[in-house]
Amino acid sequence: MALRIPNSRNGHNPYNQHPTKNMICAFWLKGRCTRNPCRFLHPDASIQPPTQVPLQQFDGHVKTQPQIRVCDHWVSGSCAYGEKCRFLHTWFHSDEDKQSLSMLTRLEGHKKAVTGVRLPSWSDKLYSGAKDGTVRVWDCNTGKCVKIINNGAEIGCLIIEGQWVFIGLPNTVKAWRLDVAATGDYEEFVLDGPVGQVNSIAVCNGLLFAGSQDGVISVWRGSSDVNGFQLVASLEAHAGPVQSLSVQLERKRLFSSSNRWYNQGLDKTIKVWAANQGGKFELAYTHEEECGIVAVFGMADAQGKPILFSSCKDFTVRIYDLPSFKERARLFSRKDVGAIQSGPGGLFFLGEGTGTVCVWNWMAEQQNMPE
Repeated sequence: MALRIPNSRNGHNPYNQHPTKNMICAFWLKGRCTRNPCRFLHPDASIQPPTQVPLQQFDGHVKTQPQIRVCDHWVSGSCAYGEKCRFLHTWFHSDEDKQSLSMLTRLEGHKKAVTGVRLPSWSDKLYSGAKDGTVRVWDCNTGKCVKIINNGAEIGCLIIEGQWVFIGLPNTVKAWRLDVAATGDYEEFVLDGPVGQVNSIAVCNGLLFAGSQDGVISVWRGSSDVNGFQLVASLEAHAGPVQSLSVQLERKRLFSSSNRWYNQGLDKTIKVWAANQGGKFELAYTHEEECGIVAVFGMADAQGKPILFSSCKDFTVRIYDLPSFKERARLFSRKDVGAIQSGPGGLFFLGEGTGTVCVWNWMAEQQNMPE
């Protein structure tokens, strides 16, 4: 016996023979119902579904505007909704300037999270360190890895200042000169004092700052001694481990962040340290970050205005104007961004927990590295 398929061309809705007790269509609420007719309710378009984002009309259907999060299916290349998707199909979001940033390329190679990225202004080689214990050297002209240095211990951070490379390790900081290291035979300096993993290092005006697992920021001054560095101060900075340090020399500010459980709370703060007339650093301001903090970094934008990058536990990097801390934009990643660094020509770099180094530029047309 043949099945008879109901026909609704005469205006009769066959699905209304079985009432759904005034249930609102769940797909309509998400802005992607494709049934016409649909056996569930589609309220008048002037009535907005209970969502946090505004609505707009699209081909006669109600469509939600993108939420401030990246579409997981878009990341994997499988989103079927295209422009109708209520999530972002981009790695960058800004309510004010939607064309100010551009991702240039992604450098793959590290097996674990990237913890430090540096591009010396005098070199065409990019250096990255990771928790897999390796330092990788990348050719900026080709985007290829040209050298791998095995360190033998987890690298918590990596920075380059002048000809010096500084690496944060458990209970110590190691340093060597790039011009000597290039020959494969270099003199290594070991800076003792930190307790636990060193996750952050910064250099300012002849001072070396290192944030460690015990919440203390150790400060060394370069000297002519055999050891090359002299421990001059220890700042009791945070209740938990110091996750990130950043210095603004022109404003004499040191930014530090922590993100670990302590007693009854989570220290989700960015602390601003200011140098007084005597040269000592004092706490000037504390900013709370609701999602928890992975790393912070201060730099200037394309117009030379001071800004602060704050990498959060929700896989976003928030860009704040300083000193107001007004949020300007957000960048998105696949995992936590543990390393942030600026480069020449408007470039800056994000080191992801996936082991990837993302290369960004303030101006889309200034591309110094291949796609």
